[in-house]
Amino acid sequence: MQHQFLHTNLISQSVHIRCIKSALFSNVDNILSLLIFSGMTSSSGALNEELQCSICLDVFTDPVTTPCGHNFCRTCLNKCWTNTQTCFCPSCKETFSRRPDLEINTTSGTAMGGEVTTIQRALFGERSQVNMLLRGPRNNSSAPEYNKAVKSCLTCQSSYCETHLEPHHRVHRLKKHTLINAVENLEDYICQKHERPLELFCRDDQTSVCLSCTEGDHRTHNTVPIEEESREKKNQLLQTQTDVQQMIQNRMKKIQEIQHSVELRKKAAEKQAEDLIKELQQEITDLKKRNTELEQISHTDDHLHVIQVCQHPSHSGV
Repeated sequence: MQHQFLHTNLISQSVHIRCIKSALFSNVDNILSLLIFSGMTSSSGALNEELQCSICLDVFTDPVTTPCGHNFCRTCLNKCWTNTQTCFCPSCKETFSRRPDLEINTTSGTAMGGEVTTIQRALFGERSQVNMLLRGPRNNSSAPEYNKAVKSCLTCQSSYCETHLEPHHRVHRLKKHTLINAVENLEDYICQKHERPLELFCRDDQTSVCLSCTEGDHRTHNTVPIEEESREKKNQLLQTQTDVQQMIQNRMKKIQEIQHSVELRKKAAEKQAEDLIKELQQEITDLKKRNTELEQISHTDDHLHVIQVCQHPSHSGV
């Protein structure tokens, strides 16, 4: 019975996919309308729940079922249970006393002749093309030219160019969504556990949390809106900036004092050097004069004069 329901649902979704395929190549605005009003941008749709692994958020690869009935990729589940003593279900958190034997899931796998995988990949392929149109160009010279994304919606978990952002300004339900300036790392603004915007800050654990977190692990913690915490952090940064600027001024003043001291010492040293040079130059002049006198005496024939000169105190030594 479940197999028949899933098969009927897949056929219905397949028709829906063909409609979107047709709209994709004819009018992007029509695609956006289909996505908004059909709810296909939500990861909680029946088709995604049946065919999408909640760990890797992609089409099932080698799907297995836990004892509690939830489906995952075998590789994803094994990684989740690596280096852990207690095995638990990533969906319902049910713990198992020992590592359970995983059952092969034939409903979400290849038992339907690949029809599930084909339709799911087609659906994700169309959504990928739509997201490319909405999010704008990437840094790839070979990629087609699209309008640049200007805003990211934390509720839709997608980025939009100015044209496709228009419904968020017009549709009453979309006006309630949280918009921020376009970012590339949009996943950093989303709670990985609950897939909801990180709108709160837990001061006990010093981490950003979503509203669902405050109903679970952070229920008794001191949480404040992310805007309030941001304002406080900015005030702290401003105070730190003021302190840094004061430190810069103090060091610039110290540099000026050192430069002034060096300049004074330089002038004093130059004055001392000039006086010493003048003194040495005067001594050289006096010695040259003395050398000339000695030269004259050494060549005179007046013997008495030579004796008298040598006996004079001024000529007793150099």
